[in-house]
Amino acid sequence: MDLEIDWLSLVLRWMHIVAASAALGGTLFMRLALAPSIAVLDDGARKTLHGEVRRRWSKVVMAAITFLLVSGLVNFFLNRQMFMQTTAGKLPVMYNALFGIKFLLALVVFFISSALVGRGQATEKMRLNAKFWLSVNLLLLLSIVAISNVLRGTHVLPKDYKPTADKPAVAQHVTEYAAHG
Repeated sequence: MDLEIDWLSLVLRWMHIVAASAALGGTLFMRLALAPSIAVLDDGARKTLHGEVRRRWSKVVMAAITFLLVSGLVNFFLNRQMFMQTTAGKLPVMYNALFGIKFLLALVVFFISSALVGRGQATEKMRLNAKFWLSVNLLLLLSIVAISNVLRGTHVLPKDYKPTADKPAVAQHVTEYAAHG
């Protein structure tokens, strides 16, 4: 079988997966390992450790947010364009609804993550209750992963769909679904 690779979509997908993995993995580690472990430290050591972790982790958080927003929005518009060209202009209602929910949940995750690594006074109360907010973020992230799995199943194209010069290439995973139809 001849499968044409859309390199832009492939890179965007990997950006999305790596950034999401960092966000979920980092949240799991911080909630289940780091937060309980620092509870045994005295106040001075705890503040020093928190400052060092915040200084380093904030860069990862901001990069993950940037990569997720860029790759997610570009993928959304690529998928939208593909559906408009291959389904007589009809976008699956489920796709739009689930993407909207996923996007809103992601914005909440971005806010909580930013607040937890920030230094501002406005979010100090959140940092003082970090275990709770890490738990909330963990549940939101797991919900986003579940929605993403369902969204991936909506990318099914007609069995006879083949990218051509007059139709822009679509995401690699979409082409794979069409091939396995």
